[in-house]
Amino acid sequence: MGNEKEYLSKMSDTYVKAHGDLFLKIYSNEFRDDTLKNKVKALKFEKISLEFIDIIDKSIKASNKLMHFAVDDTKEVSQYYNKYRGQLDQVQNCSKCECIDCAYECNFSSCGNCLSGCRVKNCDKKENCIIESTKTLELYDENKERNVEFEILAIVESKSYDKKYILLQEKENEDNKQMYIMTDGLSDTEYINIENEEELENIAGLFMES
Repeated sequence: MGNEKEYLSKMSDTYVKAHGDLFLKIYSNEFRDDTLKNKVKALKFEKISLEFIDIIDKSIKASNKLMHFAVDDTKEVSQYYNKYRGQLDQVQNCSKCECIDCAYECNFSSCGNCLSGCRVKNCDKKENCIIESTKTLELYDENKERNVEFEILAIVESKSYDKKYILLQEKENEDNKQMYIMTDGLSDTEYINIENEEELENIAGLFMES
């Protein structure tokens, strides 16, 4: 019983809070950028998020009843979460995104840069926008003659160089970090080495600061 209540409390603290943080701001007067409002990826998951909140609330009430039967009150919550985990996690990511509290006219691609599992972590409003990611991708390693899985540590959009950059770390070898220029979106981009030494140092510095 204790573990069930702990699980439900954790889900409530995480996802009910995320829903409120995101959608209350989007529909309030504080959210000034109507263009951004139309881009926020999690907006299309509002119904899923609301249904999840209702399921959590119902399960918490059931677990608190005095006449409580020996049933797993977390079952419906965990089933719904497993089914819509990606969408619910995107709501959480968007709720923490720097863009949500930003009152500036955006100079960057904002949500157009973002991927599922990503959020803007740091933005100076003028020159650089840094995106944090929980995604992975595979790249072919000629030395190993096989695909290698990399974690995406960050993506940077730079106005100074008019380019996007990606920082990768091999999942099985933290010492193997790679940094490339991105030519397009993640799924169909070409990864290009940074040849200019000054450019390389400046972008590496941004990644280190993030």
